Amino acid sequence: MSINPDELINVEGFGGRTPFERPVPGQSLTNDPDTKYAWEQPPKYTDVSSATIDIVADSYEKETYEMIALTLADGMPVGSLASIILQAGFQEGKWNPDLMMLLIEPTMYILAAIAEQCGIDYLLYEGDSYESYDEDDDLNEQKSLEVLGKIKKDSSDRLKFKDLKPSQITKQSVPEEALEMVENFEPPQELVSLLEKRKEEKNNSLLERT
Repeated sequence: MSINPDELINVEGFGGRTPFERPVPGQSLTNDPDTKYAWEQPPKYTDVSSATIDIVADSYEKETYEMIALTLADGMPVGSLASIILQAGFQEGKWNPDLMMLLIEPTMYILAAIAEQCGIDYLLYEGDSYESYDEDDDLNEQKSLEVLGKIKKDSSDRLKFKDLKPSQITKQSVPEEALEMVENFEPPQELVSLLEKRKEEKNNSLLERT
C-alpha cells in the first residue's frame, strides 16, 4: 500500500509545501559562486520610481496587457496578480524584498487602471465582495492605519507578503512619469470587444440558470 505524505502532514502548516519539496538545508552554499541566482546579486532597481516605470513598461506590452486584462476578467483579484508580478520580479533580480513591499500599492494601481480601461469589474483581494467596497471613508482610513501599524510592529523577516494589504490604492503612489504612461494609453479595441462579448455571454449564462 502506497502512502501519500500529504495525508500525514499538515501541508498548510508548512506554507503549502511538504518538507520533502523544500531545498536541502545548506543547498545554496554548494552552488558555484560564479553562477549566483538573480536574487543573490545586487538588484537592478533600488528606487520606487524606476521600478514602477519598468512594471508599467512590461504591463503595457501588447501580449502582457491582454494577459493581465483576461486574468482580471476571469476573477483573479488585483492583489493576487500584483503579488505574482512582484515575486517574479524579485526572482529575476529586479528588486529586493524591501523595495518589493514599497511596490505593492503602485503595482495594484496599475493593474486596477488596466481593468478600468477595459471595463472590467474587479476585486482588490481574495475574499472581498463588491458590497464591502461601499464602506465609508472613515472606515477605510482606519483600515489603512491598522495596516501601517502592523508593518511597523512586525519585522520584515516575519511579515508575510499576503499581509500587506493597503485598503486604499491611490494615484499618488505612482511616479508621475509612470502615471502619464498609464493615463495616456488606449486599450486595443479588439480586446475591449472580446471582453464585452465574454461579459454578455456570462450574463446570459447566469440568466439561463434562474
